[in-house]
Amino acid sequence: MDAALFAKLLPLCHEIGRLYEPGLVYIGGIAVYLHAVNAEGVRELSEATQDADFYISVAGFSDLRDIEELSANSRLSKHEFRKGGFSFAAYTERHSKLPVPYANVAAYAQGYDGMLVAAPEHLIVLKLEAAINRGDSEHGRKDVKDIIRLLLVAAHSEKTGKPFDTNEACAFMRQAHFEMLVEVMKSPEFAGLALGNAQSAKRMRATCAGVMSKIEAVFAAS
Repeated sequence: MDAALFAKLLPLCHEIGRLYEPGLVYIGGIAVYLHAVNAEGVRELSEATQDADFYISVAGFSDLRDIEELSANSRLSKHEFRKGGFSFAAYTERHSKLPVPYANVAAYAQGYDGMLVAAPEHLIVLKLEAAINRGDSEHGRKDVKDIIRLLLVAAHSEKTGKPFDTNEACAFMRQAHFEMLVEVMKSPEFAGLALGNAQSAKRMRATCAGVMSKIEAVFAAS
């Protein structure tokens, strides 16, 4: 995405987040970007997005409906609207089909410069669900890259005061999600993120494999 356009999207996300705080948590590409750009060793892999998705409380959605002109997408159980030339998607507490409940996402949400975003533990499950649904499409391949970024963020978190909580991630992971994660580990998108540098791709894959082994152990025991 054009950097100048993304520079306009981010303030809009801040504005919307402030309007409905604390009941609004960003998910999707914008959340992956904020985790990646704030993680040492991952920020150079961060990718701007052209839209923004969020999870919102029932009370927050009631206010949102009074302010924005929403269109319902019943197939994906979300509502969409446009603001400032950008697309936004709202997934609502108790009404969405997302695999992680709103209450858990809100409880674990992390803040970046005033914006609440889903924690990597939940975001990785949400991205796995999206990758399953979108398959080998352009969006599906972007989902795979985002999952790799999240695995790298998880690995980096071991060096911080808040390491990745494997148990929390696996609490919402179904067999289909785990199988998708296995496929991600085999994906050629590692090379894409490494811009074709085979050694960088190999290092990336090895780093992700460390997180994957912990997920595999916890998932197998659950």
